[in-house]
Amino acid sequence: MYWLNGIASELSLDCTVPKEQQEQQQLSSKGPEQTVHTTTYSKSLDVVSIQPSSHASLYITCTRNGIYLWSVKPTTVLAFVERSDNHVEEFGENIEAIWKPDATAIVVHTKNNYMLLYAIISYDQRSFEFNFPNSTHAYVTGPGEGKGPKTMLIKFKLAIRVDAGIACGTSSDDTLIIATKLPAAIQSISWNPQQVKSTQTSVLDRLGIMENEKSEQVVGLVYDKTMNISVWLSNEGRAYFVQNNDTLSQERRSSNGSTTITAPSAPSFEKKIYWTGICFHNSEHSTETKGKQKLHDLDKATSVSINAKFSLIAIGTNRGVVYVYSANSYTATPVLSHKLELSSWASQNSSVHPEENAVESLAWTSDGYAISVGYKTHGLAVWSVYGGLLCASSEMDDVFSGDNAFRLKDTYVKGIQSLFWGPGNHQLYVLSKDKDTPKMFTIPFAKSALTSYLHSDNAKRGLLLADDRILLYNNGGDYQENNTTIDPAAVAWTHIQYPALYITDHWPIRYASISSDGKYIAIAGKRGFAHYNAISNRWKLFGNQHQEQSFLVRGGMVWHKNIIIVACESVQYKTYEIRMYSRDSNLDNTYILHTEALSNIPAYMTLCGNFLLVYTSENVLNIYNISVGALANGNTGKQGGLARLELVRRVSLKGIVARVVRVRSISLFHPICGDQLDSLESVISSNILLLVDGKLIILCPKTADDNDNSDLTDGSPTSPPLAFDIHTIHHKAEYYWIGKKSIDNLITSLWIADGKGLKTFSNLLLEPDFDFSTYNTNVSESEPSTPTTPGLLSSSSSARNVDIGRPFSLGYRIGPEDHSRSPSAEESLSDDMENQCEWRIASFEKLNDQAIYIPLDFYPLSILLDKGIIVGIEQNISYRDSLGFVLFKMSPKMHLFLHHVLRYLLQRDLEQEAVVFARAYEKFVYFGHALEILLHTVLEEEAGHDLGDDAILPLVIKFLDQFPHALDVIVSCARKTEVALWDHLFSVVGKPKDLFEICLADGRLRTATSYLIILQTMQPLVVGGKDTIRLLQKAMDENDYELCKELVRFLSSIDSTGRTLQEALSMIKSRMESEDPLSPNSNDAQIDKVAQSMRNLSSA
Repeated sequence: MYWLNGIASELSLDCTVPKEQQEQQQLSSKGPEQTVHTTTYSKSLDVVSIQPSSHASLYITCTRNGIYLWSVKPTTVLAFVERSDNHVEEFGENIEAIWKPDATAIVVHTKNNYMLLYAIISYDQRSFEFNFPNSTHAYVTGPGEGKGPKTMLIKFKLAIRVDAGIACGTSSDDTLIIATKLPAAIQSISWNPQQVKSTQTSVLDRLGIMENEKSEQVVGLVYDKTMNISVWLSNEGRAYFVQNNDTLSQERRSSNGSTTITAPSAPSFEKKIYWTGICFHNSEHSTETKGKQKLHDLDKATSVSINAKFSLIAIGTNRGVVYVYSANSYTATPVLSHKLELSSWASQNSSVHPEENAVESLAWTSDGYAISVGYKTHGLAVWSVYGGLLCASSEMDDVFSGDNAFRLKDTYVKGIQSLFWGPGNHQLYVLSKDKDTPKMFTIPFAKSALTSYLHSDNAKRGLLLADDRILLYNNGGDYQENNTTIDPAAVAWTHIQYPALYITDHWPIRYASISSDGKYIAIAGKRGFAHYNAISNRWKLFGNQHQEQSFLVRGGMVWHKNIIIVACESVQYKTYEIRMYSRDSNLDNTYILHTEALSNIPAYMTLCGNFLLVYTSENVLNIYNISVGALANGNTGKQGGLARLELVRRVSLKGIVARVVRVRSISLFHPICGDQLDSLESVISSNILLLVDGKLIILCPKTADDNDNSDLTDGSPTSPPLAFDIHTIHHKAEYYWIGKKSIDNLITSLWIADGKGLKTFSNLLLEPDFDFSTYNTNVSESEPSTPTTPGLLSSSSSARNVDIGRPFSLGYRIGPEDHSRSPSAEESLSDDMENQCEWRIASFEKLNDQAIYIPLDFYPLSILLDKGIIVGIEQNISYRDSLGFVLFKMSPKMHLFLHHVLRYLLQRDLEQEAVVFARAYEKFVYFGHALEILLHTVLEEEAGHDLGDDAILPLVIKFLDQFPHALDVIVSCARKTEVALWDHLFSVVGKPKDLFEICLADGRLRTATSYLIILQTMQPLVVGGKDTIRLLQKAMDENDYELCKELVRFLSSIDSTGRTLQEALSMIKSRMESEDPLSPNSNDAQIDKVAQSMRNLSSA
């Protein structure tokens, strides 16, 4: 989901130092007084901590005696406070800052256990403006820099002495929460200076939370406002799930368990706080094979980060492993979901210097889709939410620790002290852990558009968002010359710069949507939106800035043909509506095609064929029919008569979805149409797919109760609500995609990415009497037809320019017993399936056993269903000593999924279905390679094992024989595997000698040459030489002199004396001179003569 892209930028505080002081540092060698002064100066610029505000648009950096307020866009210091030496001596050096959530104040914790309260005062005027001598000088500001930084000041308020000692702290809306040392307690203090004495103190040994109440102290404290929970880390390495919940506290104190549990409330100094919690990370219980005390030291919790979007808690440990826990209930203990561990460390002995692998800092992205991990000595790693490793700098540890490591400028790759994500998650802000001088860096990232808007077209097209541009993957577009393959050397990405007039004021981009054909892209930032035409390479923006500023996109935006449909919120009136704009018209409110008012906040919007799905904050799914074209009662004088939305159905999800904000995606799924629906009947009978947090569930409609007269629409023409059967498809889904095209007998497919690979459900809930041939005559109009679209691709030999062989070479036949391959072979094969659809998932029983799982070593970005390819991104890192910085690149990586599907079908004895499916991809040049992978995988897994009837290698060979690639695939696979596996392979396929004879009879000389190498290895020399001469004769007849040269070279390699080669050449010469079959120079006589000489050679 997130990938490093580019070069890190280093941030410096030098701009805050007066010029006179800088000149003194430059003259430091002139005297001892100046040397002492510059030493103090250099220490004052060493950053000790960095802390972002809640919205991450501002952040504070602390040095030993300075406090600096930064803005993210533009990246500059807005204000700073330098404490005097006397002040530092009295109150102590700065340690870290704690923000008030509304960013109006901060507290700085010092070494002398003081809390220094500062107010952050903001003014409307800008802190600086560009000024040029020439008033007409033109300049362009960067993303988010259009209005410039506001003027802000840091004003000291008061100092608070904490005699008990300060260990750590956090904040709720109005309360500062700190953990003290002696006694170990939690103190809640008002942010208001006039109420600072209104403090609540909770001693830890009286709360009943800690496992070891006598010695345990809180050394890490994090509060999450969205979930209203806190996580405490103790000095013994445990993690506690804590909340302010009076009812839960009463229930745990009582024994009858009759108390009704309510949701926790935010801790506030104004009300009594009832801390209640439980330990959920305790390393003593993580294994049974090692000693408890030893493992306890290795698994100590060192850092924590809460993911409110997915209800996850990440715990970083002392040995570099990150434990991710799921917290779906306030009353239950969080359970371990998965672990994040670099594979290079898993094989190492963790008892050797485990502290070097310690996790120093964790930070989830604001959308919850990725987590960044900062290690003490191993730099940075980024993982997807459910455990897919996206990038890691540790793979370059050997390079960075070499002799030239002193030239390294990007010191963060050798250790990180703290990190956080900026707005929009396009930059990662890092404070390196350097013994000499800690440095600050911003690292650029590109992210998938699915992180902000999970839409099916975004999943298909591979749309990436960077800070200042869009990256669009070219999946078979203008840069691919041949439609039957994908050229890796072709241009992989199209870079589309955001329009400067839009991005300077409305950064960051909140939504991005691409059309199904990939020609049009729409983006939406803080206000308004803009769209791009990939054909003309032009952006279209609002001409009236007042109109652009008057609304913001909320819930999403989709393309329907040449119409962009946008869910909007009016900034001034707080009303909500759906607008339809034509791509061909100017972006102006006078050209709106249609406006549909909404009574509630739109939470999510998507498109399913001709129907628009709008999910609102009242937990109701509204389904609209989209009508495009001139209407009879439309206003012909305006554009508004060209489109209309008609509400056809409302479905309540109350009782199914607990919180609307947790819904990430909604789709209608029909067993035949997928999500491309074109009739109201298909909408009514469709299932509903919901992605809630990471759980993908499907709602299957049941028959409505005749006695239920309820109507959700209050008189609007819709059907009464339906009851649903609820089934869970996957528990850890990061995103999903529904295949829009049917590929012969693959009618629908559901693809789920879980971080480690792809899980595919094929022909889900398809009826057993479904007729493939009837459906395949209808090409979906939702997507442009390609040569693999059913009904357009002919399976005849004329569709393939080169026939590399003939099928059924080994005598196997699946399907009809005709002796010729007719142009309608696939149709006849489909007809032979007795009108029964065997390739389908009929029910949800043992659903995982019926899925196709495709493990991947990269993150999938796009699924090219019609090409049989999964496209993803692999992170590359390069470093040059001469430059001193690290360069990160994104490289596309591809994976064929054909062999996974074919093996799945053959394991279930669905041979006919496998042949029909495979023939849809037969025209691609890499089809033979996919068959080779299938054979190679099955051979390696089954060789040496007596599987009996469970072995599918015979079925694979039988399947391969249905294609002209069979003999080539077999010999190519054999030459790439170990010789020890040949006996098992050819025991199923047949003798290599027989396969050689088939190739020779068919005139497939190149394939026969490959079998000749097999024969030479497995059979005596005399047979190999004789077969070589026969093949040489055939090559001479075909005038293939290149092959003749290779065969002559082969003969010379097997006979060091050269006599066999001389006799073979003389035989060829005499054969060319005489054609008399009875002469001593005849063909057979010469072959026997050469064979006899080779026998003599072998006996000698």
